[in-house]
Amino acid sequence: MHIVIATVGSLGDLFPFLAVGRVLARRGHRVTVATHEVHSGAVEQAGMHFADASGMPEPDDRAAFTAKAFHPWRGPAFVVRDFAAADVRASYQKLAPVCAGADLLITSTLAFAGQILGETGEAAGRLRWLSAVLAPASFLSAYDMPVTGIGMVDALVRHSPTRGRVLQWLARRVTHGWTAPVRAFRRELGLPAQSPLGDPFHRGQHAPRGVLALFPALFGAPQPDWPQNVHLCGFARYAQPVNLPPALAEFLDAGAPPLVFSLGSTAVHANAAFLRESLQAARSLGRRAVLCTGSAAMRATLPGELPASVHCVDYAPHAQLFPRASVVVHHGGIGTSAEALCAGVPMLVVPHGFDQPDNAARLARLGVAQSLPATRYRADRAAGLLTQLHDPACRARARALAASLAGDGAVAAADRVEAALT
Repeated sequence: MHIVIATVGSLGDLFPFLAVGRVLARRGHRVTVATHEVHSGAVEQAGMHFADASGMPEPDDRAAFTAKAFHPWRGPAFVVRDFAAADVRASYQKLAPVCAGADLLITSTLAFAGQILGETGEAAGRLRWLSAVLAPASFLSAYDMPVTGIGMVDALVRHSPTRGRVLQWLARRVTHGWTAPVRAFRRELGLPAQSPLGDPFHRGQHAPRGVLALFPALFGAPQPDWPQNVHLCGFARYAQPVNLPPALAEFLDAGAPPLVFSLGSTAVHANAAFLRESLQAARSLGRRAVLCTGSAAMRATLPGELPASVHCVDYAPHAQLFPRASVVVHHGGIGTSAEALCAGVPMLVVPHGFDQPDNAARLARLGVAQSLPATRYRADRAAGLLTQLHDPACRARARALAASLAGDGAVAAADRVEAALT
């Protein structure tokens, strides 16, 4: 069968789908991943077909773009309205020919053009449609309301579905305008302005045929107001076909497990202070450290001469690096969170936005993490929390939790995809 996966976002939004796609490809299916041009190399390296499904050019100033995306108040609107929704027409024009001969389409949360093609393809009986979510926050459940990082709001709805429903209604009301470009384009196509399923950023993203939840129940248990036909698959982890850089491997072999500091592929460009504060925290504790800088430009924000106890690397595969860490300090992206959980190491989570505060709260409730908002991340505060995380009991909990995550979410998701094809 020909399966198309349409996803929008960073590497963290891509890798779980590469994991699922690779399983499907090994089973003999033709898999096309439709996403941003910048991801073409990663898709092809994973052994799948790439299709450009975005009309948005790569930003000239990546740091400025990322700063807008992670602005605490205006960031979500910028990403949803000015990036994903504004791209719906160009994305549809590129994606429609790819889906014309496909048997099944899988869409992610912000793949608005894919949602339209899935809806109309199902109605015409020519294309089966599944959707996927990477984190529990995507369901916006009144019974398990996502943590926002705003203390007053989070305290108000905690353990109160009634208050959660009020906040749920308010969130949908506030964000409704973000998807105006999608509704306008639907009218151009002769469709109702809004899908019968609901707003494309909320209920409208979930395919009636089935929703692949790419996380385990211990991270987000099913709730009464989730859509029907949600399948909890577990984390879909993508093992990159690359090794640790030789200099990094040599550093890891030369001493005790280090602290590892990483803000993933995107958030690192929005917070230059993170690397400097992390360096200072590691030095104050007398700990070895690995700083994942994201790029040479971010490395240049650090002192030219670093102590022998600190190693900088632009990027390293988390699946290979994290198991060799003493503690991982990260932004709370779902992919990074999954790798740290499966590595069995304690975490200090520094959420910057989107689902990250909620992921941080879930990791903390599991007893394997502390959380420190990006706006409060300073060397002294980080050092204090890192000292707590070196407690043997915390490390034992992290190892036990990792042992319980033995299932392969990519295989489970691929099974669901094949079931939808029969």
